[in-house]
Amino acid sequence: MKKKSVRKKIHIISGINIILLIILIICGSIYFQGNKGSKDNDKLYGNETEEVLPGMDDEINDIPHEQASYPEEEQPSKDIVSNEELTESQELALYSDLPYFIGENTERYINYKKQNPDYPYEKIITYVNIGLDCEFYENVNIIDDGHDITVLVNKYNKLPDDFKPELVQLDSAICAPGVGPQYLQKQAFEAFVKMHEDAKKLGLNITAYGTYRSIETQHWIWNNAVNSGRTIEDVDSLNARGGHSEHHTGLAVDVIINNYSVEETEEFQWYSKNAHKYGFIIRYPKDKEHITGYKYEPWHLRYVGPEIASEIYQSNITYDEYYVQILQPEINLQNTQ
Repeated sequence: MKKKSVRKKIHIISGINIILLIILIICGSIYFQGNKGSKDNDKLYGNETEEVLPGMDDEINDIPHEQASYPEEEQPSKDIVSNEELTESQELALYSDLPYFIGENTERYINYKKQNPDYPYEKIITYVNIGLDCEFYENVNIIDDGHDITVLVNKYNKLPDDFKPELVQLDSAICAPGVGPQYLQKQAFEAFVKMHEDAKKLGLNITAYGTYRSIETQHWIWNNAVNSGRTIEDVDSLNARGGHSEHHTGLAVDVIINNYSVEETEEFQWYSKNAHKYGFIIRYPKDKEHITGYKYEPWHLRYVGPEIASEIYQSNITYDEYYVQILQPEINLQNTQ
């Protein structure tokens, strides 16, 4: 209930910030038009108190602009930030009240905006907070609480090497044929069993193919893939490095072997529209590779709880974006209370 209340406050603050931003833009537009009109009047009617001597126009025009504007001792220093940079800083300041704005990231926001001038500032701030202004696996953060069901594990956030969650074993009846023992955290386990049973009533068979995986096993999988002759870039697009896999959390479940034929099944047609009701999201959506760092995986489900899963499903964003925009500000707010 506390998280829901905090989230509501954050949404209200965001709405107020947007309204204030609109008012600021309108006022700025009015001010600009007023200034422009004043300058046009000066040009139209001239300055009656000053008298230009014959030939003076030519002399003034011959003076370089910088010399005409400043005495020699008052020339602008090259160390002063350029007008363009000032403008970027001023524009960025309009978004400083966003709940997910991080002051210490200001310089990174500005630099990333220069690299991506067509991105709106909301996207710039979100992407930088995720870490996308750096290469994948750069500036890696070690996760403090990997046991929280909202934990964000990706190419910028790594679980400690000794991390291991509390797990519950799935009954073989809800696992794919031929796979070994499968495990999930209790909340994810209960949600998956419920989803399996409800789907079964409709004649569908949703089973677990891959669930918990140790960090040591993930190291072996990644190294084996690289040693097979594939490029590191190709391996990274499908396989997480040790400590960076959601399977370590016991909150992820692959419902079929890595095979895109899953999209042709009735099971996929159903769970792609209903999994969020049970608390699961398709963690690596289509056309989001630039954010998640992984190719589209329609078989990989991640448990985050029904409320969060529904919000992500309705907004059609990645969990990475949702985490830095909504959950991280909630965590920061709670830590300050």
